[in-house]
Amino acid sequence: MEWGEQDLAHARNAADLAIEHLRQAVESGDGGVLDDLGWSPQQARDFLARWEAMRRMARSGDQRQRGEFEQAVRSLGLRPAGVGSSREVPADVKGGQAEGRRSRPPSDYREQFKAFLQGTAAE
Repeated sequence: MEWGEQDLAHARNAADLAIEHLRQAVESGDGGVLDDLGWSPQQARDFLARWEAMRRMARSGDQRQRGEFEQAVRSLGLRPAGVGSSREVPADVKGGQAEGRRSRPPSDYREQFKAFLQGTAAE
C-alpha cells in the first residue's frame, strides 16, 4: 500500500477532525464518545495531550519525529485513495453474493436435489 503526500494529508485532516470531536466530547462532558472508546475522561485528556505533543514535535522539523507522527497517522486504519477492503464491493456488482454462498445439499437429499435441478432445467 503506497502512501502519497496527498493521501497522508487527507489522513492528517481526518485525524484532526477525530481529535477535535474527542476534545469537544471531553470538554462538554459527553460520555457517549468516551463510552464507545471505553475511556475515562482522564484517559481521553491524557491521549489528547500525547497526541498534541507528538504533533508539535513533528512540526519542529526533526525528521525522526515527523516520521513517527506520520506512522501514527497511517496506523489509524485509513486507506490511501484507490485502496479498498476486499469486503467493500459495490451493491450493483455483488450480484448473487448478497444471498450468501451455495453449498451442497445433505447427502440424504442429494438425489432429490439432482432430480429437481434436471426437472427445472427442462422448463
